[in-house]
Formats: sequence, structure tokens, C-alpha cells
Amino acid sequence: MAEETAVFLEQAAQRYDFSVDAVHQIWQGLILSKGRQVQFSAAEFGGQGQWQNGMLMISDWNNQVLKTRLLGLINELVPLASSNPTTPAYAPIHATESDTTPVQAVIETESSSATTEPEKTPLGGWQGTQNGISYVFYPEQSLLVLNSGERYSTAPYFVLGLGQNQHQGRNTLVLLTDQGEIPVDQLTKID
Repeated sequence: MAEETAVFLEQAAQRYDFSVDAVHQIWQGLILSKGRQVQFSAAEFGGQGQWQNGMLMISDWNNQVLKTRLLGLINELVPLASSNPTTPAYAPIHATESDTTPVQAVIETESSSATTEPEKTPLGGWQGTQNGISYVFYPEQSLLVLNSGERYSTAPYFVLGLGQNQHQGRNTLVLLTDQGEIPVDQLTKID
């Protein structure tokens, strides 16, 4: 490992209050997947867990403070892991068309002409599915697009990931943010 990377990982460990060994575990998993996913197991991460495309699952599922710290760490490591030239090629074992097809959503501009939203950038943006609701998130535009065509502004939140929550008997798509969980239906809808 290059000295520059080792220093970066040590600083990240200090910023998020994790041990350097635990951060190295996350780093190695991200390197193997080119920043697409990681599985881990450490007491300081609440036991076993995994992260993929902005969705984090940990054994200590109700520990929002831990989730926020861990998502912050992972989101800081992903750009470096995905652009690392020594990263081996990643090929999903069970690839499907949805794993390899770029997601493009069509939006209407004020001039009523159709345009294509920006492609996924190396520094952000992710797609996923929670309870049958597919989404694409564009952090640079603070934009969340659902498969239903609904679009939401995620401003002023710093989005760390998306997940689901059961509230009053129904499953809800939620943003995991620096301010806690925010149900998507509480965001500003963009017409």
C-alpha cells in the first residue's frame, strides 16, 4: 500500500473514530469491488454488515449514530477505491441486465424539450431498489429520481445513503442523512 494511501486511511480512522485495522478491513473490501460494495465484521461496526450503492446494513440496525459514522467513512473511501489503478477488475457473480445497464431518466426542461439527466459520475450517484422502488440519486444536483417518475430535491440534506423504514405499518423509502433518517415523502417534490 502506498504511503499516501496509508496516511489517508489513518486520518479517516481518526475522523470517524474507528481503529486503523477496522478501516483497513473496509478499504480492502472496497478495493476488491472497485468501490461498489463491501462486507465487514468488526465489533466497532456493530458486528457483521455490508454496504452497496449507498445502502448500509449492520447488525446493530437501530444505532443511527454508528450508521452515520460508518456511511461517512465509506463515502469518503469509495471514490479513492473506485479510481485506484491497482484495483482488480470486478465482475459480479450473478450479474443481471440491471447491474450493467446505465440508468438514464428523462426529464422535461422549462422549454418543454426532453433531456437526459447526467450519467453517473465517478464521485457520486448511485442506483438501487428498496421494496420494489427503484431509484437513482444524483448528489451533485441534490436530485432523487424514483422509477415512478417522481423527482425530489434532497437539499439541504447531506445524503449518506438510502434505506427503508417501517412506519405506522407501511414500508417507507428513507434518506440516511447527516440529520438522521428523512422519509422521501417529506422531501420537496419537483414537478
